[in-house]
Amino acid sequence: MILRFLKYIFIEDYIAKLICLAIGSALWFYVEFARVTQVTLNIPVEYVKKPANLFLKQGQARFVKITVRGREEFIKFPTTGIRAEINLANARSGEAKFPLIFDARQLPERVEVAQKPESLVVGLEKGATKIVPVKIALSGNVDAALRVQKITTDPAQVEIEGPEQLINSLTGLDTESIDIEGLAKNLKTKAELRIPDQVFTDNVKTIDVRIDLVAKAFSEVAPLEGVPLKLQNLDAALTAALSDTSVQVVVQGEASAIKKLKTSDIYAYVNVEDTRFNARTGSILPYANESGVTVKARVLSGNKKLQIVSVTPDKVNIRFTVKPDYIKKSE
Repeated sequence: MILRFLKYIFIEDYIAKLICLAIGSALWFYVEFARVTQVTLNIPVEYVKKPANLFLKQGQARFVKITVRGREEFIKFPTTGIRAEINLANARSGEAKFPLIFDARQLPERVEVAQKPESLVVGLEKGATKIVPVKIALSGNVDAALRVQKITTDPAQVEIEGPEQLINSLTGLDTESIDIEGLAKNLKTKAELRIPDQVFTDNVKTIDVRIDLVAKAFSEVAPLEGVPLKLQNLDAALTAALSDTSVQVVVQGEASAIKKLKTSDIYAYVNVEDTRFNARTGSILPYANESGVTVKARVLSGNKKLQIVSVTPDKVNIRFTVKPDYIKKSE
């Protein structure tokens, strides 16, 4: 009986049974593997256990690309909280390769790592300290009958600490912009400091600001059209295209000074010192396109009988590109 049963299973019509087995295996393979796909994730990198006397050089990688694999229904998942690490416990000043640590347990079940960098080159440098002035950033214009007489801050200077190269490049710390549009009386307020990454200020992050106003002694007004817009502190490796190449500047002053005023007496500019070309990565930091960059203007002659009332437009967009010679160098 048992022999007949086994003969029926393994011998009789064995070709048809093998075909059925092959079809079933193929269907199982399709269900399990044919719908597998890959996705590349941009994962933040955290530098842990860094020696206290060392700082990351500017331009270090903040994200790393990791490719994961899984079936379509499992591959779509939130990436918040997922991160990679670089352990800098034994690091020294200079550049060196460090293993990239990624714990695959951060991924959902049935999703696995398909590809990731084994290491990253990390540059570290010694720290430095420096005392720099606080620079108040203003936006808008006070009441037309008044002008800003004096701005005082407390503290007027702060001690900063950070990477040596970055600290040496800083001439001051700007505040977040204070809106004085239509201001008609003296103002006491607080302003947050704009502190670059890796710069420390010994917990000084907020500044007390006092803005004193005084009545204008003159009231003649002249709009100057077509004042050329200049780029200030542009990186030598970059070129920049402005959304507006000229602006209208309204100047107020004594009649005799206004009468002599020419377009060439006004210097209108945007400060682009925060945008830099990274020769190592070949990228523009922080962004290749900047929007809403504040336009400033001043009277070149330094004539105290004249003052800038307004600039139109007061903000412009800028597109940065790398000069061909520098692209070749970086490559």
